[in-house]
Amino acid sequence: MQFTVALTDLQKALQKVLPAIPAKSTMPVLEHLHASLEDNSLTCTATDQEITISLTVQVSGEGNGSVLIPARQFNDLVKELGTAGTITVSVSNASLVSVRTPTGSFEMKGLDASEFPTIPPFPESKVASLSRENMSRMANKTVFAVSTEEYRPSMTGVFFQFDGKGATAVATDGFRLSRVTIAAPEGSPFPEGLEVIVPARTVELLRKVESDVTMEVSRTHARFTIGALMITTRIIDEKYPPYQNVIPTDNDKTLTVHQREVLSAIKRVSLFANTNTRHVRFKLNEHEANVHSEDEESGGKGTETIPCEFTHSDFEIGFNYRFLEEAIKNITTDDDPDLNIRMTFSTSVRAVLITPGGADSGLLMLVMPVKI
Repeated sequence: MQFTVALTDLQKALQKVLPAIPAKSTMPVLEHLHASLEDNSLTCTATDQEITISLTVQVSGEGNGSVLIPARQFNDLVKELGTAGTITVSVSNASLVSVRTPTGSFEMKGLDASEFPTIPPFPESKVASLSRENMSRMANKTVFAVSTEEYRPSMTGVFFQFDGKGATAVATDGFRLSRVTIAAPEGSPFPEGLEVIVPARTVELLRKVESDVTMEVSRTHARFTIGALMITTRIIDEKYPPYQNVIPTDNDKTLTVHQREVLSAIKRVSLFANTNTRHVRFKLNEHEANVHSEDEESGGKGTETIPCEFTHSDFEIGFNYRFLEEAIKNITTDDDPDLNIRMTFSTSVRAVLITPGGADSGLLMLVMPVKI
């Protein structure tokens, strides 16, 4: 088995596949890259048994076969070779992997490819086709709000729902929530009744997809095919909490403010917040928003006033600045070209809704306030 491949193509492939290699594993085989050559197609596969990533690249091949290559050592070598030219990789019957370049040669001990775990099959899977833009949007607008608490496994992933005419992606950690909805393409309805919780780590990989996505869901796994790239993940087999129940419908006070102005104010003022509580306080009137934080332990404090439109006379509310900042910066010109944001309130202790200020873009976020 031997193949010659452009360095840039191999480097890109390894960059996409290596996130599935565990940093350290009790199973040495998982620290290896499965390389399979069939004619002039080289398929690179990595897995930690929770997520499996495969990518096929075009090479000049001789002699079909498969081998397990030490992943990080191989990747480190390929990165140090620069971006110009090609390399030739050959494998002996003893799984000795030889790498030749115009200036040198390198050898590493591989493993027999038969030791590699099998990729789960997909019998009776439901299929949804998503455009590159919609997949990226659903991933980017939700994954920041996923819980990191392992004792709440259902909330450690993004919940995808398909109902024919549209799709919804939701994430929450109990303190904030983000929901984005998209419409099905005309003439290409989504599957009815498809619901799945995809682990956050997998959703992170879907934030910058380069082409349209085919999503397949079986009873235990989900598979995302993006051109020559395939990501297979174990799904979270839990019931997602009834998130609709926490979205308020009676918030009667509305604040409209520019995204950059309020985000900059929060970033500056939060430098003086207590590092444990992370509290910032908003004092609102019809035309001004006063953003304030202070740390009684150090004596530091910061205040900034920005223009706004508020439909009430006076109102005061507190937030964990990190949760508020992450929600606000999630609104971009794709959601509202003018970068206005709308925040609605009822009382200082009930959930705050955050949406783009313009027409409905399908994005809704929720942040719980803190006592001040």
